[in-house]
Amino acid sequence: MRRKEICEVLFVLAFLLAAIWFFCPVGKPDGESLLFAMRLALPAVVLAVGSLLLRARLMMVGFCFCALGDAMGVLGSFEGQMGGFALAHICFILYFIKGIRKGNVQSAVIVAISSVCLIPLVIAAWKVIPAITDLPIRMGCSVYALLLIGTVWTSAARALTVCDSRKTLPLLAALGGILFLVSDFVLAWNKFAEHISNASFCIMSTYYAALLLLFVGTCDFSSKKT
Repeated sequence: MRRKEICEVLFVLAFLLAAIWFFCPVGKPDGESLLFAMRLALPAVVLAVGSLLLRARLMMVGFCFCALGDAMGVLGSFEGQMGGFALAHICFILYFIKGIRKGNVQSAVIVAISSVCLIPLVIAAWKVIPAITDLPIRMGCSVYALLLIGTVWTSAARALTVCDSRKTLPLLAALGGILFLVSDFVLAWNKFAEHISNASFCIMSTYYAALLLLFVGTCDFSSKKT
């Protein structure tokens, strides 16, 4: 294996170990502590370090903001959590936009992706957003929902406009965007609409899976970093 491939495997393994450590009940701290925040954010930090060496700078910064959002959420700042992830999605969107092959974009593809992305937006606008009583948080969640859909849309467009042997990885990144949407949708539904059994496990498992797929699916095929 080449050195880069070995590094890829090592960072993926480190991420999996960090994620397993978070789910491991042994010695797990209780409450909104700094230690628990660090434990929750560690998988994203691992990917941020890996991206510094192996990915475009936008992905590295995006994973850093994910770690910030994790920590802020544990420390009790929902606004800080949402702000961190909003900045992460801006980085992801900018990265995916650069990867869209403009010559391969077809109107049917755009219509199909847009139609699918409208479904969670309509559900959120109908059930979740009206349940938020605090106006600033309601406005923030509305903007965040658009950014989240933006990640799904741009990652899917990037995957569907790549027409060569490298298409598998962009598809994985698009799946990561979808799982990110699922994770945040469950979080929002559980927080604002109605309680979901085992919501925490569903939220975190899909979130960590999304991060891993976003990392694996954004492998740079050139040495140039943007």
